[in-house]
Amino acid sequence: MALDLTTLAPEARAAFIKDGERFSSEDTLEQANQTLNAYLTHGSKLVAFGFVAEDAAELKDARDALIEAGIGRESKRTSKKVDTAAHAAAMRDGQAIRLRARSVLAGSKRALLLAGQAGVVQKITVQLDRDSVAADDAEGLAKQLDALRAALKEPPVAEAAKTRGGPQAALDLESRAQALRDVAKTKAQPRGTPVETETLDLIDGIIVSLARTAREAADAAARELGEPAIATEFELSALYKRPAKKKPEEPGQEG
Repeated sequence: MALDLTTLAPEARAAFIKDGERFSSEDTLEQANQTLNAYLTHGSKLVAFGFVAEDAAELKDARDALIEAGIGRESKRTSKKVDTAAHAAAMRDGQAIRLRARSVLAGSKRALLLAGQAGVVQKITVQLDRDSVAADDAEGLAKQLDALRAALKEPPVAEAAKTRGGPQAALDLESRAQALRDVAKTKAQPRGTPVETETLDLIDGIIVSLARTAREAADAAARELGEPAIATEFELSALYKRPAKKKPEEPGQEG
């Protein structure tokens, strides 16, 4: 392997690692292959715009190094990325049910006030004021959901919330709190060694840097040569995946 990671300057190494941490190795590998395939077709046109054969060779070496470093390790790296995504999803779902439960309690509070349940109304008010800001950690948010569920389970509140979404909110609060605690446990588990992770991040960063350089050269070449297809071939679509476009709605009948 021509690429020697040990000869990199400390500043360059740190910059590559920092950049590589942002991307999964699966995506950088895909991007390296896309860029190399585009280079086979348009490489000669990029020389005058800053991306030369030596850069393409380095990209190929980095791609090969990533494959070599990822043997028996990529599944763990991918699992780490999946765990992070699962944690974010659990937090998002937890925050959503928190807002819904607070809305149910607020609606029930008015009904209880009209029924003369001033003491219960006061308890709800204290509860809503105390946790007015969502916790930013999984366990903290789970505890807030527990407190909301306990409030909804109080007999007078449960009765008032029975037709206001209370029963379903109570069920969802329980399941979302458990999901938060599950991902918190998973996220706390160690994933591989720091050296292995740093090596993958370093190689990822090198690939990202070279793919960006190729992309910039392709943009310039496409404009000057009047060949937009060059820029299209070197798009960073594997690194920055776009969400699927929504299908256009069927034209409806006029009302």
